[in-house]
Amino acid sequence: MSLDIPQETAARLAAKAHEQGLSINALLERLLNDAGDLKVTTANGEVPKLPVRYLGVRGSLHRRDIYDDLD
Repeated sequence: MSLDIPQETAARLAAKAHEQGLSINALLERLLNDAGDLKVTTANGEVPKLPVRYLGVRGSLHRRDIYDDLD
């Protein structure tokens, strides 16, 4: 497998690997393991966008604030 990365990034990877006494492959493996689960959840590779709702500054949320069945 090969990756197209800028020479500057490749140099930084090589320096970091040399600093830690690892090969570049071993450093990348360690970084991926430390990163945890990197699964993409959408089919097209985009990060899912969650709806954002600004509700203003509020204190405690009570049932009467949500439902109209209480007077």
